[in-house]
Amino acid sequence: MGRVSKAPEERRDELLDTALRLCTTVGYDALSIDQLTREAGVAKGTFYYYFGSKQDMLGALVQRFVDGLFASLEAGAQDLTGTGADRFGALLGQATAWKTERVEDAMAFIPLLYKPENVELRHRLFDLWHDRTRDLFRPLVALGSSDGTFMVAEVDATTDLVLSLWLDASTRIFEDAIAAGSSDGFADHIVRGMTALTTAAERILGAREGTFAIPLDHAMVRGLHPLFMAALAPGTASTPSTGRAR
Repeated sequence: MGRVSKAPEERRDELLDTALRLCTTVGYDALSIDQLTREAGVAKGTFYYYFGSKQDMLGALVQRFVDGLFASLEAGAQDLTGTGADRFGALLGQATAWKTERVEDAMAFIPLLYKPENVELRHRLFDLWHDRTRDLFRPLVALGSSDGTFMVAEVDATTDLVLSLWLDASTRIFEDAIAAGSSDGFADHIVRGMTALTTAAERILGAREGTFAIPLDHAMVRGLHPLFMAALAPGTASTPSTGRAR
């Protein structure tokens, strides 16, 4: 039987689905393009039609994950109600909930952005995400400025400041957490760091304390440490939950 003809985006998504499964089971570093194309049932040339390299495929995996996050947030933004501060806090809560629901998949590739050889890729992706995040943040900062829940003199400049703080500080928080060397240290750095980050954002915007509080469960974050480090270790695979159907 001949190969079924599929739309380019469908074929690309199937390759990414296979890559995600193999990143979880055999690990990104151990995964070869030969193995990926064999598992996906396509020729190696098909892989290179969609991706210039294995690192390009990693970037596509991360971008697909983030596209899903932004699609959810952009749709949800239409239903936000209340003050600018209320909506900003709700948006952060939605983002946290969306990522938490998909944390096992994310652990197969998000940690790889913190490997030295992927720093340029991480910066390139963060630059792309900056503009989309700004489009979500700015209307809420403007609303908060007009309704008095934010004390902001310059909406554009303050939005850019908060966004730069969020992206830069979150990167440093994760880098320090990785360097902590233990599950408890990893969790401490992330929980304390994100708490400090949200407090700083509140103060920059002149919001009431606790407006952006994001509840992070220390035990849950601690449990991510083995998955995070497994993804970073050369030639190893993360261990998927036995309760998750794939």
